[in-house]
Amino acid sequence: MKILQFTVDCPYPPVSGAEIRNAANARALTALGEVLTVSFTGGPAPSPPPNIRHRIIEAARGRGPWQKRSAHPTVHLIPADELAEAAAIWKNFAPDLVVVEDIALSQLLALAPEHGGRTVVDLHNIDSRTLADRIGALSLWQRLRRFREHRAKIAQAREADILAAKTADQVWVCSEADRATLALGPAPAPDFVKVIANPIPDEAVLSLPIAARRYQEIRLCFIGHLGYFPNIDAVKQIGRKMVPRLAASGRDWSITVAGKNPREIVRHYCATHGLNLVENPPRLPDLLAAAGYAPIPLRFGGGTRIKVLEAMAAGLVVCATKKAVEGLGLEAGTHFLSGSDAGELAAKIVTFAAEPQTAAKIADAGRAFARDRHSFAAIERTILQAVDDLSARLPD
Repeated sequence: MKILQFTVDCPYPPVSGAEIRNAANARALTALGEVLTVSFTGGPAPSPPPNIRHRIIEAARGRGPWQKRSAHPTVHLIPADELAEAAAIWKNFAPDLVVVEDIALSQLLALAPEHGGRTVVDLHNIDSRTLADRIGALSLWQRLRRFREHRAKIAQAREADILAAKTADQVWVCSEADRATLALGPAPAPDFVKVIANPIPDEAVLSLPIAARRYQEIRLCFIGHLGYFPNIDAVKQIGRKMVPRLAASGRDWSITVAGKNPREIVRHYCATHGLNLVENPPRLPDLLAAAGYAPIPLRFGGGTRIKVLEAMAAGLVVCATKKAVEGLGLEAGTHFLSGSDAGELAAKIVTFAAEPQTAAKIADAGRAFARDRHSFAAIERTILQAVDDLSARLPD
């Protein structure tokens, strides 16, 4: 079997959430045959894993981030030369299965009738909801001033979700919550929308020690793509609401913020609120091992949070809002500490730092949950079953 995977960014090395999911999907699909990953940004992968080849769309080189080149709120309107190159790769490779990353690249699905192969659109997030959340976070005046424009953008994004679902042979989502949010109308075929959970990025962190002394000190670590709106907002919340609570406790504390491609506003908040910024870290286990708590005060976004799975697997006590753990099926007080905002999370961290044995129990339960449900072996089984169901539903 030959599998073609289209991604926005090169998945190798897998650092940010999208890259981690794409790399895990590709690895799982190698159990079925040869995988060719084709990316629109970045450079060629220096050393992709066995049985995976990687190419980039040469016509896209030097054109800058696709988000800044597309008039559509969620879809990358692919220029004719890039689309022609993608079509040529598709035709020459002659894949049996084509996996397209997210709504962003859903325009590529239209190539299937001419070039063949079953198609899957892998929704890392429900982008129409993320867009609506972002607009909803604006001030009342900002929303009213551009009300018609905002309403049109949300409608465009929702139409893109529906069109991609109608065009693809199968849709992958990250959670049951995302499946419900996608809301495709009359019940689709039972094998049409599949939940493919996000993976633990690096299972080596499962060996990091869980001991009470790790949670006595207030050492926090937030990891995420620092050019992504929900993560930028989370950093702001950490600076505005969490830092004052920790400072008022009288305890020593430290917060590390680490991730790919930080925006200038992230640098500003880290500098002005005493946060230690680590830009584009080559490896994360050392940063995770140096912390006991993972603050994740997300207010926006979709999918399931790889940063939550990563922190739990590494033995950190996850301290999160409801939005941050949406779709994971975690139990507050057992697997993580829950709070309505960053300030409340900070207060709970101070309390649990005085009860390190209790904190260690939560860390241990969180790790077990991540290991049992989000290991690569579990992801691989789900993907292979999804492809098998697709083949059964759409016989040759």
